[in-house]
Amino acid sequence: MFRQWKFIFLLALSLSLLVGCGRSLDERATAGIEATREIFDTNDKHHTDEIEGVKLYKPAGFEINENSDAQNIVFTKNDEPFILFINPNEASDSELFYNLLLADENKEIIEQATFSDKGIFGFAAVVKSEDGHIELITSVGGTKMTTVTKQNNIEENMARMMEIVRSIKQGT
Repeated sequence: MFRQWKFIFLLALSLSLLVGCGRSLDERATAGIEATREIFDTNDKHHTDEIEGVKLYKPAGFEINENSDAQNIVFTKNDEPFILFINPNEASDSELFYNLLLADENKEIIEQATFSDKGIFGFAAVVKSEDGHIELITSVGGTKMTTVTKQNNIEENMARMMEIVRSIKQGT
């Protein structure tokens, strides 16, 4: 009798884990956008690194490519590249990158949201890629970060990307 209950319990536990892990792309995208919104609003990361006058926060597990410069910083995490582009000619309220995203008819935007705080404009977007992967974009003013990832990594990657983008300070 005990074995039968043990089997039923383990079966129920396994099914609940499978259902919890099997979130749809839309659900993962929504969770990723919400994570970026919270990070944009809190903006509480201190600078941990500096490249050619650009101060930024580098999350644990991220490495900065040695060929990076003040306008193009390449991070890697678990062999996934994250590209940070900084346009020093754009103000913190710039919507340039957002408008470029919306103007690109080849992009299939799954979910996107804009944020603003005290004259600072930001956005986050989840875009479907042709090869089954997902492109993630976070941006604040003239700073944009992108990566191509798997569905399982959307929320975590978007959160770390917004932490980095939101922390950027240029000049000395």
